[in-house]
Amino acid sequence: MINVLRKGGKKDVVAVSPPSMQDIKDYLAVRTERYRGSSDDTAYVFLTRVNDGATPLSNRAIEALVKKYTKAFKSNKSMSPHKLRHTYGTKLMEQSGDIHLLMTQLGHTSTTTAALYSNPEQEKARKAAKQLGERRTNYREKD
Repeated sequence: MINVLRKGGKKDVVAVSPPSMQDIKDYLAVRTERYRGSSDDTAYVFLTRVNDGATPLSNRAIEALVKKYTKAFKSNKSMSPHKLRHTYGTKLMEQSGDIHLLMTQLGHTSTTTAALYSNPEQEKARKAAKQLGERRTNYREKD
């Protein structure tokens, strides 16, 4: 379990898979030295060096890192933090079938919002329709 600070300053606790938790622990082992970060349990995890200290990464910096590393691992296909979150939610729902677990993990307060993750077929249909629309637009532009 880890503490997270959600949008709007909402504090929450979420479960983390053991391999991911080990990755975080490995990072924390070098973070203090490399980024001069605090070892306080309530400190931000991801930091950047500023002058003689450390500051939390900005939202924009996190977006850039996620795009950079997903592109490196996904054959030149980058992803956003939102897409990673959505993929996690969809997979969690497929694996567990538990909408209340999904709500807790993603910080949703409404089952209506969480239900968007419960039918991946709708998401696939939405993506297919978008791609068909893009093909149509591209086809018309060629004329």
